[in-house]
Amino acid sequence: MDARGVKGITIAIVVAVLVMPFIYHKHLKCNMSAIVNQVCSEYKAGIVSGSLCSDLCEQNSIHLGKCLSTVTDKKIYDGDWKGMQVIVKVNMSWFEEFEKRKNITDNHAVASFEKELQSRVSTLFGDCPRCGELALLLATLGDGNSDGVVIGSEARTFISLLQFIEPTMLMILNDSKHTVDFYGYCGGLYALEKVPKVVSKEFGAHWEPVDISFLSYGDPFQEMLNEFLGGVRNAVIFAMQYCCAVLNDALNLTRYHIFATLFQMLSPSKREKFELAYSMLDATLEISNNPYGLVRQCDGHLGNFGITNNASVKIIDLDLTYPHVFLKTLLEQKKCVSDEECWAGNSEGCFSLCNTSSGFCTPTTVVQGVHIICEVLFPIIFRGPNILEPQGHNTTFLTKAISKLGLFCSKLPVVNSIEDLRREILAVKRRLKTIEIRSSKKC
Repeated sequence: MDARGVKGITIAIVVAVLVMPFIYHKHLKCNMSAIVNQVCSEYKAGIVSGSLCSDLCEQNSIHLGKCLSTVTDKKIYDGDWKGMQVIVKVNMSWFEEFEKRKNITDNHAVASFEKELQSRVSTLFGDCPRCGELALLLATLGDGNSDGVVIGSEARTFISLLQFIEPTMLMILNDSKHTVDFYGYCGGLYALEKVPKVVSKEFGAHWEPVDISFLSYGDPFQEMLNEFLGGVRNAVIFAMQYCCAVLNDALNLTRYHIFATLFQMLSPSKREKFELAYSMLDATLEISNNPYGLVRQCDGHLGNFGITNNASVKIIDLDLTYPHVFLKTLLEQKKCVSDEECWAGNSEGCFSLCNTSSGFCTPTTVVQGVHIICEVLFPIIFRGPNILEPQGHNTTFLTKAISKLGLFCSKLPVVNSIEDLRREILAVKRRLKTIEIRSSKKC
């Protein structure tokens, strides 16, 4: 074999060694079809149940689409259900949870069903005045085939599902205008509303015009590609803004349709940014304005917010969205020697202080949702201007005003009632409205 052949084999081996782990990892993240087959086999054997089992396993009216999973232990796909675009999810830990309950007899599972529901509700919301109503609501949802009688397989399936915070909170907040609709479940799989846009892709630091995830080896390069294209986008916008500012009307490229369309696609308008900001504040208030108690997002980054066709914000990921009572319990049960150990969910979203005398974290968080939105997310949303804004538009004023708004929010106290939360968010919205009005007049 000549040197060229040896070189070719060497390159092939190196490529195989580098690419194969990613292909295998992709397979582990994107094997939802196998999971569906497993769940449907158990459904047909009478082992699991759920309101969507007939659609998924008998009528075949749920069709999986693109794999959206980012980790192996939680499968996420988009899909179609009776003409609606949906998101299908399953936390793989559900199977372990369900396995623990397989040995429980039908009689015991049914007899303990209501007690387990009440216990779960109490864990989440404490002894709230309307917690009894919530337990009844969940009991209705636990009747998978809606025949008015809960049997062993339904009890085991549903109680296992309630051990996971996202499907639980989606069912509890299903009447909310600002959470995605929960359509139902089969075993550990559940289907949700799919919103047309994700905030991080429209207003965030990353731009994703090209998706190579359909390639088995695409994942390791997707983030690098998005970073590169995002850098190109920012450079283009900066260059055009600079040129237009220097040459003023002599080089107003936005008069040309192709450039106007391009810039509109690359950068949201100021009006869109303010609409998003108001709606995010509304979402923060509305998820707590439920009959059972305050709710906190503990990973409130832009990727967890979606935008509907009518420009309303919906929370699309509730894995780390906790009732206030439950969050306090999580924190005060954590042992610590320093403040860095006292957090739940995302360390920047829900953190408290360490009581070094007791060796446990304090139950009250240092910040809450309105602080994260104001101080962290708003500066990202209002980071750069849109070149389509009127010439001479004073973007410096807007940047400084949003920064001052963040300072104002940082001084807001952490509150424990819906009335106080409403008062704080109203104060922030009023200041935001003032900024909007003044920024439109600045030249």
